[in-house]
Amino acid sequence: MSALRTARALARVPRLAPPSRTFAVSSALAKEAKAVNNDPIPLKGSPQFPPPVDPFDPEAAKSLPPTEYSESTKTIVRGVAKLLGYNSKASTAIRETGRMMRGIVTAVEKERSFWYDECKLPATYQTFFQLHLLYVLILVVRLRALRSSRPDPSPIPEPLEPGKPSNPASAKSGFTIGKPAHETYPTEFLNHFFELAESQMRIVLGKGERERVIRKYMDEMGEQWKGAGLGLDFILGLSISEEEAERALSDPELASWVWRNLFQSKGVNPGEGDELAFPPQLEKVVFFVRRELARLDEISDIDVLEGNIGEWTPVNK
Repeated sequence: MSALRTARALARVPRLAPPSRTFAVSSALAKEAKAVNNDPIPLKGSPQFPPPVDPFDPEAAKSLPPTEYSESTKTIVRGVAKLLGYNSKASTAIRETGRMMRGIVTAVEKERSFWYDECKLPATYQTFFQLHLLYVLILVVRLRALRSSRPDPSPIPEPLEPGKPSNPASAKSGFTIGKPAHETYPTEFLNHFFELAESQMRIVLGKGERERVIRKYMDEMGEQWKGAGLGLDFILGLSISEEEAERALSDPELASWVWRNLFQSKGVNPGEGDELAFPPQLEKVVFFVRRELARLDEISDIDVLEGNIGEWTPVNK
């Protein structure tokens, strides 16, 4: 429950639009620059999504054989699903953002060689959290820009991985009365992220760890999320500023943001010299963030609402 409480609380935090040099931003950036929990807790295994019911026995669910259903069974299931609200706004947002989160876990795993070998990031829980947070923050920018809600039902069964976009960026997604998608989708997406983070936290701390310790760590992860999110908002605000001098600062600020949130977990502080060993990797990550923000911006609302955001491009591209 601590992950759900954390995610919902964070989703209600007001964002700065447009970002400005205020005390709130500088305070959040200070929290971001100094990680709350930078303990070198070794990472154990590869994360699974959805997180297993029992994180200490993740193979139990894998051992179940896949089930094939007849067309008549599928027809009955579709009818029951309609009665039970399978395609309601809340259910759809949970399901589709779950597919997006699964795509992020897959993308990070594919890039293990770049992150841990080329960038030499330590294989710790802190690195795991910050790597997945990087992708999460990029996608949240797009989810917050959703203008409407999905009017049509999704197929049953639905693929687990995100699908490929199939609609032009200008495609109309329709409009339905109710809580807007730019609120429901980020909220449910964060729920998935913090459930994954809590599951991994329990694994690395061990089965006998006390609940209050888990809650304390999860609260600290929430603080890191808020600081990093405000930092990225500030940089995006610089990118669209009417002042040329501020636009010119956006990429250096983005590089600094990446360093604070990823490379500083190596235990190297600016000015100590070792940060000069990684400018090519830092540049690749900056290009990756810009490239993915642009790619997601070109995907229509209807495709985003359907979870069809495509595959993440390799950081090393």
